[in-house]
Amino acid sequence: MRAVMLLLVALSVGSMSASAQKKEPDGPSDNGSDPACVIKDITRAPDGLVVWSPTGDEFIVNKKDAGGTYQLYVGSDKKQPVCITCVERQNGPLANRHKLQPHWHPSGRWIELAGEREKHSKPILVTSKVVEGLVQSGLWVDIYLTRPDGSQWYRLKSFSGGQGGDGFTGVAFTPNGKQAVWAQIVGNAFPFGRWELILADFVEDSHGVPSFTNQRNITPKGATWVETGNFAPDGKSLLISADIGIRDAQGMDQYILDVTTGGVRNLTNSPNLWDEHGRFSPDGRKILYMSSFPFKSNPFRHNTLLLHTEFMLMNSDGSGQHQITHFNWSDYPESNARGRGSVAANGEWRPDGRAISVLNLFFPIYETWTIAFNGSCGGDVRVRSGDPSKRPTGDKP
Repeated sequence: MRAVMLLLVALSVGSMSASAQKKEPDGPSDNGSDPACVIKDITRAPDGLVVWSPTGDEFIVNKKDAGGTYQLYVGSDKKQPVCITCVERQNGPLANRHKLQPHWHPSGRWIELAGEREKHSKPILVTSKVVEGLVQSGLWVDIYLTRPDGSQWYRLKSFSGGQGGDGFTGVAFTPNGKQAVWAQIVGNAFPFGRWELILADFVEDSHGVPSFTNQRNITPKGATWVETGNFAPDGKSLLISADIGIRDAQGMDQYILDVTTGGVRNLTNSPNLWDEHGRFSPDGRKILYMSSFPFKSNPFRHNTLLLHTEFMLMNSDGSGQHQITHFNWSDYPESNARGRGSVAANGEWRPDGRAISVLNLFFPIYETWTIAFNGSCGGDVRVRSGDPSKRPTGDKP
Protein backbone atom coordinates (compact mmCIF):
# COMPACT_ATOMS: atom_id res chain seq x y z
CA MET A 1 0.00 0.00 0.00
CA ARG A 2 2.99 2.21 -0.35
CA ALA A 3 2.82 3.43 -3.95
CA VAL A 4 1.17 6.46 -5.46
CA MET A 5 -0.27 4.22 -8.16
CA LEU A 6 -2.43 2.39 -5.63
CA LEU A 7 -4.78 5.35 -5.63
CA LEU A 8 -5.25 5.06 -9.36
CA VAL A 9 -5.52 1.32 -9.04
CA ALA A 10 -8.13 1.69 -6.31
CA LEU A 11 -10.23 4.10 -8.33
CA SER A 12 -9.98 1.97 -11.45
CA VAL A 13 -10.78 -1.41 -9.94
CA GLY A 14 -14.03 -0.05 -8.59
CA SER A 15 -15.29 0.25 -12.18
CA MET A 16 -14.37 -3.28 -13.28
CA SER A 17 -17.04 -5.79 -14.13
CA ALA A 18 -15.10 -8.46 -16.00
CA SER A 19 -15.24 -12.00 -14.65
CA ALA A 20 -12.19 -14.20 -14.22
CA GLN A 21 -10.35 -15.00 -17.45
CA LYS A 22 -11.01 -18.45 -18.88
CA LYS A 23 -8.13 -18.70 -21.35
CA GLU A 24 -4.47 -19.16 -20.52
CA PRO A 25 -2.24 -16.14 -19.88
CA ASP A 26 -0.55 -14.34 -22.77
CA GLY A 27 2.92 -15.06 -21.43
CA PRO A 28 5.08 -17.71 -19.77
CA SER A 29 4.05 -19.03 -16.37
CA ASP A 30 7.02 -21.27 -15.62
CA ASN A 31 9.60 -20.93 -12.85
CA GLY A 32 12.22 -19.09 -14.87
CA SER A 33 14.47 -22.20 -14.94
CA ASP A 34 15.10 -22.02 -11.18
CA PRO A 35 13.78 -25.09 -9.31
CA ALA A 36 13.85 -23.24 -5.97
CA CYS A 37 11.42 -20.70 -7.41
CA VAL A 38 8.75 -23.20 -8.38
CA ILE A 39 5.52 -22.15 -6.68
CA LYS A 40 4.62 -24.60 -3.92
CA ASP A 41 1.28 -23.00 -3.13
CA ILE A 42 -0.56 -19.69 -3.00
CA THR A 43 -2.86 -19.42 -0.03
CA ARG A 44 -5.19 -16.83 1.45
CA ALA A 45 -3.66 -15.30 4.57
CA PRO A 46 -5.13 -13.23 7.40
CA ASP A 47 -5.60 -9.62 6.34
CA GLY A 48 -2.57 -7.38 6.62
CA LEU A 49 0.67 -7.24 4.64
CA VAL A 50 3.52 -8.90 6.55
CA VAL A 51 6.91 -7.14 6.59
CA TRP A 52 9.65 -9.28 8.13
CA SER A 53 12.63 -7.94 10.05
CA PRO A 54 16.11 -8.37 8.47
CA THR A 55 16.74 -11.55 10.47
CA GLY A 56 13.23 -12.86 9.99
CA ASP A 57 12.62 -13.35 13.71
CA GLU A 58 10.16 -10.44 13.97
CA PHE A 59 7.51 -9.07 11.66
CA ILE A 60 5.12 -6.17 11.16
CA VAL A 61 1.50 -6.66 10.14
CA ASN A 62 -0.01 -3.55 8.56
CA LYS A 63 -3.80 -3.80 8.84
CA LYS A 64 -6.91 -1.91 9.90
CA ASP A 65 -8.14 -1.81 13.48
CA ALA A 66 -11.78 -2.16 14.47
CA GLY A 67 -12.35 1.50 13.62
CA GLY A 68 -10.98 1.23 10.07
CA THR A 69 -7.61 2.90 10.74
CA TYR A 70 -4.43 1.30 9.43
CA GLN A 71 -2.13 0.39 12.34
CA LEU A 72 1.16 -1.46 12.83
CA TYR A 73 1.25 -4.71 14.79
CA VAL A 74 4.65 -6.18 15.69
CA GLY A 75 5.11 -9.84 16.58
CA SER A 76 7.52 -12.74 16.36
CA ASP A 77 7.55 -16.53 16.24
CA LYS A 78 7.30 -16.47 20.04
CA LYS A 79 4.93 -13.52 20.50
CA GLN A 80 1.55 -12.66 19.05
CA PRO A 81 1.44 -9.33 17.16
CA VAL A 82 0.82 -6.31 19.40
CA CYS A 83 -0.36 -2.95 18.11
CA ILE A 84 2.34 -0.30 18.62
CA THR A 85 0.37 2.56 17.06
CA CYS A 86 -3.13 2.17 18.53
CA VAL A 87 -2.40 4.59 21.37
CA GLU A 88 -0.89 8.03 21.06
CA ARG A 89 2.81 8.38 21.81
CA GLN A 90 4.94 11.46 22.28
CA ASN A 91 6.15 12.73 18.88
CA GLY A 92 4.10 10.07 17.07
CA PRO A 93 1.06 10.35 14.77
CA LEU A 94 -2.42 10.42 16.25
CA ALA A 95 -3.96 7.07 17.13
CA ASN A 96 -6.88 7.64 14.74
CA ARG A 97 -4.68 8.46 11.74
CA HIS A 98 -3.43 5.90 9.22
CA LYS A 99 0.06 4.40 9.51
CA LEU A 100 1.32 2.88 6.26
CA GLN A 101 4.41 1.94 4.24
CA PRO A 102 6.29 0.24 7.11
CA HIS A 103 9.93 -0.73 6.54
CA TRP A 104 12.57 -2.06 8.90
CA HIS A 105 15.86 -0.26 9.27
CA PRO A 106 18.57 -2.82 8.37
CA SER A 107 19.81 -2.83 11.97
CA GLY A 108 16.43 -4.13 13.11
CA ARG A 109 16.35 -1.42 15.78
CA TRP A 110 13.97 0.96 13.99
CA ILE A 111 10.77 0.86 11.97
CA GLU A 112 10.16 3.60 9.40
CA LEU A 113 6.60 4.43 8.35
CA ALA A 114 4.30 6.97 6.75
CA GLY A 115 2.09 8.64 9.35
CA GLU A 116 -1.01 10.55 8.29
CA ARG A 117 -0.99 14.15 9.47
CA GLU A 118 -3.54 15.53 11.90
CA LYS A 119 -4.81 18.12 9.44
CA HIS A 120 -4.74 18.23 5.66
CA SER A 121 -6.71 19.79 2.83
CA LYS A 122 -9.15 17.18 1.59
CA PRO A 123 -10.64 17.48 -1.91
CA ILE A 124 -14.20 18.71 -2.16
CA LEU A 125 -17.01 16.17 -2.61
CA VAL A 126 -14.94 13.02 -2.20
CA THR A 127 -15.78 9.96 -0.15
CA SER A 128 -13.83 8.74 2.84
CA LYS A 129 -12.65 5.79 0.74
CA VAL A 130 -11.09 8.13 -1.82
CA VAL A 131 -9.38 10.05 0.99
CA GLU A 132 -8.10 6.74 2.32
CA GLY A 133 -6.79 5.92 -1.16
CA LEU A 134 -4.97 9.25 -1.35
CA VAL A 135 -3.29 8.60 2.00
CA GLN A 136 -2.33 5.11 0.84
CA SER A 137 -0.81 6.71 -2.23
CA GLY A 138 1.51 8.91 -0.18
CA LEU A 139 -0.46 12.14 0.20
CA TRP A 140 -0.71 13.99 3.53
CA VAL A 141 1.84 11.78 5.28
CA ASP A 142 5.17 12.43 6.99
CA ILE A 143 8.18 10.18 7.63
CA TYR A 144 8.26 8.71 11.14
CA LEU A 145 10.68 6.41 12.91
CA THR A 146 9.87 4.27 15.94
CA ARG A 147 11.33 1.48 18.01
CA PRO A 148 9.82 -1.98 17.32
CA ASP A 149 8.04 -1.81 20.67
CA GLY A 150 6.71 1.70 19.95
CA SER A 151 8.55 3.20 22.93
CA GLN A 152 10.30 6.04 21.07
CA TRP A 153 9.03 8.15 18.18
CA TYR A 154 10.65 10.70 15.87
CA ARG A 155 9.24 12.59 12.91
CA LEU A 156 12.20 12.68 10.54
CA LYS A 157 10.61 14.74 7.79
CA SER A 158 7.44 16.78 7.40
CA PHE A 159 6.12 17.53 3.92
CA SER A 160 3.41 19.97 4.95
CA GLY A 161 3.74 23.26 3.09
CA GLY A 162 7.38 22.68 2.16
CA GLN A 163 9.19 22.49 -1.16
CA GLY A 164 8.90 18.71 -0.98
CA GLY A 165 5.20 18.91 -1.80
CA ASP A 166 2.60 17.19 0.30
CA GLY A 167 3.72 13.61 0.80
CA PHE A 168 6.11 10.79 -0.10
CA THR A 169 6.58 7.10 -0.87
CA GLY A 170 9.49 4.98 0.33
CA VAL A 171 11.74 4.84 2.36
CA ALA A 172 14.42 2.49 0.95
CA PHE A 173 17.50 2.02 3.17
CA THR A 174 20.88 0.90 1.91
CA PRO A 175 21.88 -2.52 3.36
CA ASN A 176 24.29 -0.91 5.82
CA GLY A 177 21.53 1.43 7.00
CA LYS A 178 23.62 4.57 6.46
CA GLN A 179 21.62 6.08 3.59
CA ALA A 180 17.96 6.28 2.59
CA VAL A 181 16.00 7.18 -0.55
CA TRP A 182 12.39 8.27 -0.90
CA ALA A 183 10.18 9.82 -3.59
CA GLN A 184 8.43 13.08 -2.74
CA ILE A 185 5.73 15.11 -4.45
CA VAL A 186 6.90 18.33 -6.08
CA GLY A 187 3.99 19.31 -8.29
CA ASN A 188 0.78 18.37 -10.05
CA ALA A 189 0.76 16.77 -13.48
CA PHE A 190 -2.39 14.76 -14.17
CA PRO A 191 -2.84 11.93 -13.55
CA PHE A 192 0.33 10.82 -11.75
CA GLY A 193 1.79 14.05 -10.41
CA ARG A 194 5.43 15.16 -10.45
CA TRP A 195 7.85 13.42 -8.08
CA GLU A 196 11.54 13.48 -7.32
CA LEU A 197 13.94 11.06 -5.64
CA ILE A 198 15.85 12.22 -2.58
CA LEU A 199 18.97 10.52 -1.21
CA ALA A 200 19.94 11.32 2.39
CA ASP A 201 22.38 10.14 5.02
CA PHE A 202 20.83 8.45 8.04
CA VAL A 203 22.62 9.30 11.28
CA GLU A 204 22.14 8.95 15.03
CA ASP A 205 23.69 11.51 17.36
CA SER A 206 25.49 10.77 20.63
CA HIS A 207 22.11 10.47 22.37
CA GLY A 208 20.77 8.04 19.79
CA VAL A 209 18.45 10.57 18.16
CA PRO A 210 18.05 9.75 14.43
CA SER A 211 17.87 12.21 11.54
CA PHE A 212 18.31 12.61 7.80
CA THR A 213 21.21 14.81 6.70
CA ASN A 214 22.86 15.84 3.43
CA GLN A 215 19.69 15.50 1.38
CA ARG A 216 20.20 15.66 -2.40
CA ASN A 217 18.07 15.19 -5.50
CA ILE A 218 18.96 12.07 -7.53
CA THR A 219 15.93 11.98 -9.84
CA PRO A 220 16.90 10.33 -13.16
CA LYS A 221 16.81 12.62 -16.16
CA GLY A 222 13.52 12.34 -18.03
CA ALA A 223 11.52 11.01 -15.06
CA THR A 224 8.32 12.83 -14.11
CA TRP A 225 6.82 10.09 -11.98
CA VAL A 226 9.05 7.82 -9.89
CA GLU A 227 8.84 5.63 -6.78
CA THR A 228 11.31 3.52 -4.85
CA GLY A 229 11.52 -0.24 -4.58
CA ASN A 230 14.46 -1.44 -2.50
CA PHE A 231 18.24 -1.80 -2.65
CA ALA A 232 20.22 -4.79 -3.84
CA PRO A 233 22.87 -6.14 -1.44
CA ASP A 234 25.58 -4.12 -3.23
CA GLY A 235 24.22 -0.96 -1.58
CA LYS A 236 24.12 1.09 -4.77
CA SER A 237 21.58 -0.60 -7.07
CA LEU A 238 18.12 0.81 -6.29
CA LEU A 239 15.04 -0.68 -7.92
CA ILE A 240 12.59 2.00 -9.05
CA SER A 241 9.32 2.28 -10.96
CA ALA A 242 9.39 5.26 -13.33
CA ASP A 243 8.29 6.81 -16.63
CA ILE A 244 11.75 7.75 -17.90
CA GLY A 245 11.38 8.78 -21.53
CA ILE A 246 7.82 7.43 -21.63
CA ARG A 247 5.11 9.80 -22.82
CA ASP A 248 2.30 7.98 -20.99
CA ALA A 249 3.16 7.03 -17.41
CA GLN A 250 0.69 4.14 -17.64
CA GLY A 251 3.52 2.43 -19.53
CA MET A 252 5.92 2.67 -16.59
CA ASP A 253 8.90 0.31 -16.46
CA GLN A 254 11.15 -1.26 -13.85
CA TYR A 255 14.65 0.24 -13.65
CA ILE A 256 17.81 -0.18 -11.63
CA LEU A 257 19.30 3.17 -10.61
CA ASP A 258 22.94 3.30 -9.53
CA VAL A 259 22.78 5.92 -6.76
CA THR A 260 26.55 6.44 -6.91
CA THR A 261 26.81 7.22 -10.64
CA GLY A 262 23.25 8.09 -11.63
CA GLY A 263 23.26 5.38 -14.29
CA VAL A 264 19.90 3.81 -15.13
CA ARG A 265 19.12 0.41 -16.66
CA ASN A 266 15.65 -0.44 -18.00
CA LEU A 267 14.71 -4.02 -17.02
CA THR A 268 11.25 -4.42 -18.58
CA ASN A 269 11.32 -1.96 -21.49
CA SER A 270 7.59 -2.31 -22.16
CA PRO A 271 6.15 1.19 -22.66
CA ASN A 272 2.70 -0.21 -23.47
CA LEU A 273 2.44 -2.26 -20.26
CA TRP A 274 2.03 -1.37 -16.59
CA ASP A 275 5.09 -2.61 -14.60
CA GLU A 276 5.31 -1.48 -10.98
CA HIS A 277 6.19 -2.28 -7.33
CA GLY A 278 9.48 -4.07 -7.97
CA ARG A 279 11.24 -5.65 -4.96
CA PHE A 280 14.67 -7.30 -4.99
CA SER A 281 14.84 -10.70 -3.31
CA PRO A 282 17.01 -10.74 -0.16
CA ASP A 283 20.06 -11.95 -2.12
CA GLY A 284 19.37 -9.54 -5.02
CA ARG A 285 19.13 -12.28 -7.67
CA LYS A 286 15.37 -12.15 -8.22
CA ILE A 287 12.81 -9.36 -8.58
CA LEU A 288 9.12 -9.53 -7.71
CA TYR A 289 6.91 -7.00 -9.53
CA MET A 290 3.34 -6.53 -10.70
CA SER A 291 2.52 -6.21 -14.38
CA SER A 292 -0.25 -6.11 -16.95
CA PHE A 293 1.99 -8.30 -19.14
CA PRO A 294 -0.33 -11.33 -18.89
CA PHE A 295 -3.04 -9.20 -20.55
CA LYS A 296 -0.91 -7.77 -23.33
CA SER A 297 -3.36 -8.96 -26.01
CA ASN A 298 -5.94 -6.59 -24.50
CA PRO A 299 -4.65 -3.00 -24.86
CA PHE A 300 -7.17 -1.73 -22.31
CA ARG A 301 -5.89 -3.85 -19.44
CA HIS A 302 -2.90 -1.58 -18.82
CA ASN A 303 -5.15 1.48 -18.70
CA THR A 304 -5.90 3.09 -15.35
CA LEU A 305 -9.64 2.68 -15.74
CA LEU A 306 -9.56 -1.05 -16.62
CA LEU A 307 -6.30 -2.19 -15.07
CA HIS A 308 -5.64 -5.89 -14.50
CA THR A 309 -2.28 -7.11 -13.18
CA GLU A 310 -0.60 -10.24 -11.85
CA PHE A 311 2.62 -10.82 -9.94
CA MET A 312 5.71 -11.63 -11.96
CA LEU A 313 9.26 -12.76 -11.23
CA MET A 314 12.41 -12.00 -13.17
CA ASN A 315 16.15 -12.21 -12.74
CA SER A 316 17.94 -9.05 -11.62
CA ASP A 317 19.20 -8.45 -15.18
CA GLY A 318 15.64 -8.44 -16.54
CA SER A 319 15.77 -11.94 -18.02
CA GLY A 320 13.44 -14.81 -17.20
CA GLN A 321 10.29 -12.73 -16.83
CA HIS A 322 7.38 -15.02 -15.93
CA GLN A 323 3.95 -14.89 -14.31
CA ILE A 324 3.53 -16.45 -10.86
CA THR A 325 -0.08 -15.63 -9.86
CA HIS A 326 -3.43 -16.11 -11.60
CA PHE A 327 -5.86 -14.00 -9.61
CA ASN A 328 -7.75 -13.14 -12.78
CA TRP A 329 -7.98 -16.67 -14.21
CA SER A 330 -10.42 -19.43 -13.38
CA ASP A 331 -9.31 -22.91 -12.28
CA TYR A 332 -6.42 -21.69 -10.11
CA PRO A 333 -6.33 -21.88 -6.29
CA GLU A 334 -6.00 -18.11 -6.03
CA SER A 335 -8.71 -17.35 -8.60
CA ASN A 336 -11.06 -14.69 -7.31
CA ALA A 337 -14.70 -15.44 -6.71
CA ARG A 338 -15.89 -11.85 -6.75
CA GLY A 339 -16.94 -11.86 -10.39
CA ARG A 340 -14.67 -8.99 -11.41
CA GLY A 341 -11.06 -8.28 -12.17
CA SER A 342 -8.40 -7.52 -9.59
CA VAL A 343 -5.03 -5.85 -9.34
CA ALA A 344 -1.96 -7.51 -7.87
CA ALA A 345 -0.61 -4.65 -5.75
CA ASN A 346 2.68 -5.11 -3.87
CA GLY A 347 4.58 -7.69 -1.86
CA GLU A 348 7.29 -8.29 0.74
CA TRP A 349 9.90 -11.09 0.69
CA ARG A 350 10.60 -13.26 3.70
CA PRO A 351 14.37 -13.03 4.39
CA ASP A 352 14.94 -16.75 3.75
CA GLY A 353 13.36 -16.38 0.30
CA ARG A 354 10.85 -19.17 0.88
CA ALA A 355 7.73 -17.00 0.82
CA ILE A 356 6.31 -13.59 -0.14
CA SER A 357 3.42 -11.76 1.50
CA VAL A 358 1.35 -10.03 -1.21
CA LEU A 359 -1.74 -7.86 -1.55
CA ASN A 360 -4.44 -8.33 -4.20
CA LEU A 361 -6.86 -5.45 -4.60
CA PHE A 362 -10.62 -5.39 -5.15
CA PHE A 363 -11.38 -1.80 -4.34
CA PRO A 364 -11.88 -1.02 -1.53
CA ILE A 365 -10.82 -4.44 -0.25
CA TYR A 366 -7.22 -5.66 -0.03
CA GLU A 367 -6.78 -9.40 0.22
CA THR A 368 -3.55 -10.77 1.69
CA TRP A 369 -2.02 -13.90 0.17
CA THR A 370 1.13 -15.91 0.82
CA ILE A 371 3.19 -17.18 -2.11
CA ALA A 372 5.31 -20.14 -0.98
CA PHE A 373 8.21 -21.54 -3.03
CA ASN A 374 9.63 -25.06 -3.22
CA GLY A 375 12.97 -23.78 -1.95
CA SER A 376 14.83 -20.62 -1.07
CA CYS A 377 14.06 -18.41 -4.05
CA GLY A 378 16.57 -15.60 -3.62
CA GLY A 379 16.91 -15.90 0.14
CA ASP A 380 19.71 -14.29 2.14
CA VAL A 381 22.35 -16.96 2.78
CA ARG A 382 22.94 -15.74 6.34
CA VAL A 383 19.28 -16.19 7.22
CA ARG A 384 19.16 -19.57 5.46
CA SER A 385 22.11 -20.70 7.62
CA GLY A 386 19.68 -20.92 10.53
CA ASP A 387 21.66 -18.65 12.85
CA PRO A 388 19.28 -15.76 13.74
CA SER A 389 22.05 -14.03 15.70
CA LYS A 390 23.77 -13.10 12.43
CA ARG A 391 22.29 -9.91 11.14
CA PRO A 392 22.18 -10.05 7.34
CA THR A 393 22.39 -6.28 6.97
CA GLY A 394 23.05 -3.13 8.92
CA ASP A 395 25.09 -2.43 12.00
CA LYS A 396 24.71 -4.35 15.23
CA PRO A 397 23.41 -2.36 18.18
